[in-house]
Amino acid sequence: MLEDKALQKKAALIIIALVFLFSLGFSLFINLPAIDQNFLFADQAVYYALTQSIAHDFDMEYTKKDLARYYHDFDAGPQGIFLKKAQNGKIFFAKSWAYSLFAAPFVRMFGYNGFLVFHSFLLLIVMLLGFAYFSRANSPLTSISYLLTFLMASVAGVYFIWISPDFFNFCLAFIIVFLWIYKIKRRDAPPHSNPAGVPNSFLLSPGSDYLAVFLVGIAVFSKPPNIVLLGPLVLYALYEKKFFKALGLAVIFFLTIGLLFGANYFLTSDWNYQGGERKTFIGHFPLEKDNLTFDNLGDSMTSENYFQRFLIPAKFIPYNIFYYFFGRFTGIAWYFFPAFLALLLFFRAKRRFHDWLTLAALAGGILIYIVLTPEFYGGGGGTLANRYFLNIYPLFLFLPAEKKSWRQVALIWIVAAVFISPILVSPFRSSAQPATHAKKFPIKALPLEMTQVNNFPTNTNPDAFRIHIWPDKPEPQREFLHFLDDNFYVKIEPTGIWTRGDKTCEFILKTYYPLREVGVRLLNNPRNNNEITVKVEGMRQKIILQSKEWGILRFPVGNGFQVEQRYHYRIKIKAAKGAIPYLENQASLERRYLGVFFELDLVPKK
Repeated sequence: MLEDKALQKKAALIIIALVFLFSLGFSLFINLPAIDQNFLFADQAVYYALTQSIAHDFDMEYTKKDLARYYHDFDAGPQGIFLKKAQNGKIFFAKSWAYSLFAAPFVRMFGYNGFLVFHSFLLLIVMLLGFAYFSRANSPLTSISYLLTFLMASVAGVYFIWISPDFFNFCLAFIIVFLWIYKIKRRDAPPHSNPAGVPNSFLLSPGSDYLAVFLVGIAVFSKPPNIVLLGPLVLYALYEKKFFKALGLAVIFFLTIGLLFGANYFLTSDWNYQGGERKTFIGHFPLEKDNLTFDNLGDSMTSENYFQRFLIPAKFIPYNIFYYFFGRFTGIAWYFFPAFLALLLFFRAKRRFHDWLTLAALAGGILIYIVLTPEFYGGGGGTLANRYFLNIYPLFLFLPAEKKSWRQVALIWIVAAVFISPILVSPFRSSAQPATHAKKFPIKALPLEMTQVNNFPTNTNPDAFRIHIWPDKPEPQREFLHFLDDNFYVKIEPTGIWTRGDKTCEFILKTYYPLREVGVRLLNNPRNNNEITVKVEGMRQKIILQSKEWGILRFPVGNGFQVEQRYHYRIKIKAAKGAIPYLENQASLERRYLGVFFELDLVPKK
């Protein structure tokens, strides 16, 4: 039996080594600019440039040299980069530099591949610590299988390839919780050999808590909602009546935070790396030319007065809690099923005080995002699933019921196969086009996050985002369409849009005034006896049209789903028969696979 376990341990460590070597080889030799089509956007653009600046210039100031260095690798330029201007007139990168500081040595040594090399070493640390944790209660092969499943059978693994702090924050949170909880779990366990060769003498000592709280300070500087990671450390020390230890942990945390924000003030003359005069730039960038400056370019993106601008009423909190778990684009039940399963198993397991602290921390983290970022709790437009959840995801791994089984591993992979296999098979494409997987069953059948309309991943397609219904109407436009699939044709007709063949076209009608009625005028394709189905806000009507015949359906509606001064109405349109006129009529030049042409007639409330 002992010999068998020793062989399993050796096999598990070999698996860890092979996964690390594969990720390292992948990181060293991948042609990242080509894979990303010479294009990074928003957070990835700013973190790429910021890390390069720290690695080569040892500062966080944006200069023309940074711009030239960026163009050296990515032809499109730093699209969507976030910059801020200090009182002294200098321009700085307007993001936290915690991730960039740790990645900079790797980037200086390996160039743009250094980001992924850094991620490879983070992955190795997580695998070794996770194996040490689970090997206490499971066989070595079961332990490594479950750990790799937790990482790879969710969207978390995809963020390994993102040049952003998301994977860094995930690993940081993992290490913090491990340093705190490992000694607690080991306290009552019989002594045995160290399962992964980690330094048990340190991990079982109070010193690991002080290291953990130091890392919490870095995690909070990187992403402020990570403050929830501090709670279990301090509260558990108070629970054990170690008051001086609790005080010491708090002091180290505040010293770390003070040091980091103080350094930010010293280097950029501002405490807040996202405050002050902050802008985002697309197309042209400051210092490209003498006449292109910070002042005459860009759109304001400051975090000043954030709560006045972005908070919405508390009545949306229950909606967002439901969407957080079961939403089409962000639901953790689909994209992070290992976390959802761990939560279900938590209530069947034997629970102790530290387990409830872990649950409270993850619940607090979820609520912070839902309450404080209610319209973009998943990470904003262009994100894949819920990238902010990566800060919370590790906490689920350390919930009780750490006794794992092959049945759990199999179940997780089955769910992953059904819901996120397209993402896992093609992570680069999914990252560049984060809504592709959600345009087909089964994801398309899931609940739609109506509080997140302005930040749907489908909005990354400019032909599907904020489409004007009446382009000739004088500004300001107050009616827009947000398409949720590819079952429509780019708007070229002046008053309406063709759906694609016999596919269901789903979209959101967004208005800035309430409606009394939505009229849908329909023009059939050349097919006869074509049944057209229209669904507006849950109300379904059908009409049968002959070749090129017009028809109209009317739907009484209320306020739809109202968020502030925006009114959202869900609409689906489907033709039973499609037609390609070019193949059926010698005189036709229309090559599109036409479904039904629709125009909207909106009747506002009086």
